[in-house]
Amino acid sequence: MKKIATSLFVLLSSVAANAQTGFQGFYDREFNFDLLHIAGTLIGIFLFTSFFLAIFRLFLDGRIKKRMIEKGVSENIVEQFLQPTKTDNKGVAIKWFLIMACTGIGLFIINATLPLGIHSVAIMALSISAGFLGYYLFIRKSEKK
Repeated sequence: MKKIATSLFVLLSSVAANAQTGFQGFYDREFNFDLLHIAGTLIGIFLFTSFFLAIFRLFLDGRIKKRMIEKGVSENIVEQFLQPTKTDNKGVAIKWFLIMACTGIGLFIINATLPLGIHSVAIMALSISAGFLGYYLFIRKSEKK
């Protein structure tokens, strides 16, 4: 919760630091340029750190399993740790497909309803939430089978 509050504070303080006479928002080219670069940088940092955390986790898991075998831990415990984690690749692929498809549809609708404004944000929020709703319905339907 503290991370979310801190992130919101930093985001709002950056908008307040741009204190102009009126909020130009989506019509200001410099603001759009800065917003695009900041968002791209944050996404890049997230992808970079999540990649290295996943690699680090795999490395440490391998070391733990190797030491457990060397120490002679009971077979039941080693067997539990050595079982590969099951990932639902089909579910992950469907989730990202639905989210990206709905985001694309939202961007298409925004392009059709120019000029950009607060309604554009509402369209994107509704389209992304529709993607998550579709994923939820897919998961619920697959669990019933």
